[in-house]
Amino acid sequence: MKKSLRALLLLILVGILLMTGVFVLMSSKVNELEKRDYAGLDTTSIPDGVYRGEAEALLIKAEVEVSVRGGQLESIELIRHSHGRGEAAEIITEHMVEQNTVDVDTISGATASSVVIKAAVFDALEQKAKP
Repeated sequence: MKKSLRALLLLILVGILLMTGVFVLMSSKVNELEKRDYAGLDTTSIPDGVYRGEAEALLIKAEVEVSVRGGQLESIELIRHSHGRGEAAEIITEHMVEQNTVDVDTISGATASSVVIKAAVFDALEQKAKP
């Protein structure tokens, strides 16, 4: 009985350590994505077209298709969003279109997913923007 209790406690401890490691790695990746120059992306300099981008932070992944017309973000389609509990962040694409910028506030309660979606849109557009 004591051996099985020890084994169970050891298994729980290993599980906690693994979950902590995953959380730390994901947080590190999200912090890295947050450092991108979202404010410096001039959408008015992007040629008309449809562009694809993607980003990920370990457990959170996003793939987008961004339509630009006349220097305006016309639409952002979220093709894929693996998010855990971050579904609330998906409205951020509407905020970007309304404000014609990738540099919008994250969605409270879904910060990591918000950052990953912003990074995917940034990825789609950054190479097309003219300096």
